[in-house]
This record gives sequence, structure tokens and C-alpha cells, in this order.
Amino acid sequence: MTIELPEISKRLLAVSGAALIGLAALTACGGGDADSGSDGDTGAAEEAGAEEGADEAASGDGSSPESPLPAGTSVEITDWTVTATGALDATEEILAADEYNEAPADGNQQGLVTLEGVYNGTESGSLWTDASFGIWADGTFYDSLDCMNTVENDLMDAPDVSAGSTATGAACVEVPSGAETYLIYVEDLWAVDGTQYFIEIG
Repeated sequence: MTIELPEISKRLLAVSGAALIGLAALTACGGGDADSGSDGDTGAAEEAGAEEGADEAASGDGSSPESPLPAGTSVEITDWTVTATGALDATEEILAADEYNEAPADGNQQGLVTLEGVYNGTESGSLWTDASFGIWADGTFYDSLDCMNTVENDLMDAPDVSAGSTATGAACVEVPSGAETYLIYVEDLWAVDGTQYFIEIG
């Protein structure tokens, strides 16, 4: 037996069904937005965590390669306040500085370390003789004295300075190419405890 519904009843049922379908669709979309928002929050949190980790990595005390000082940080050695910066691969610049400069050995490159020091002593001082420095690469120290190439504004040519004055100069350092970690190191030649600082290259 078939029951015929009035036309208005059919329309009401159709409208109700459409409304239910629409409501279900809105609910599904709303759930998707919620998930998307959650992913966004997670991404933001991960990015914030990464930035925080980077800040922590760059805020070491410089006492070891595992906790280097940020690039451009000044350190105190003997009677000097020294700022060390560097260019990791300055081979072309160094070779162009003097026709007698020698190219690095196979598998090596030549970096450039620059020191700027303010003399805090009472008489006069030579930054070249008071500081030992170079580049630390994957556990090995490469001293500036091991590269005899002449560079522009060579630290060896920097004059002695009086109290409160500044001395500055650069030196070549030959290091292996392809190391995972490179850091500048600066050492106090006259410290009994062998004070040494590790600084990021920048």
C-alpha cells in the first residue's frame, strides 16, 4: 500500500534533509579547520623552539668548542680587549695580496682571521706577540703562524700601542676544506692557566 504525501510535506522533508546534509558538511569543515589550526600552532611552537635552541647555541661562554661565543664577541687576554672576526675561505684574496704567496695544499683552503685589540696596560703592548690565534676545525688547532703568506693589513706589521689605543691586523690560517665545524680560537700567551676562547666565525 503506497501512501501519497501532500506536496507540502514532500517539500518539508526535502528541506529538512538538505539542512541535515549541510549541517554535516559544516561540521566536517569545522573539524578540518580545527585540525589545521592545531597544525599551525604546532608549527609555530616548533619554530619558536628552533629559534630558542639557536639562541642557546650562540650564547656559550667560549670556554670550549661545544659552547662558542657568538661572532664578534670581545674577550679579555693579558692586557687586551680583543675582538676576532674571520673569513673562512679567503684563498683568492690572500693569493692576490702578494705574488710570492703560496697556494694551499691539496684539500686545504686559506682563511683570514682579523684581530682588533684595545690595549689596557700601563706602558705599551704588541697584539701580535701577546695573542696566539687561529682556526679550530673538527678538533684540530690551525695556528696563524703556520701560514706564512702575507696579507693586507698584516698583524705582524701592526705597531706597538700605548694604553687606551687600538691595534688591528689580519693573518692567514690554512685549514682543511670540508670540515663540519670551524671556530676562531684566541689564546692568552702569558696566562698561567692557558686561557683560551672559542668564537664563531662571522
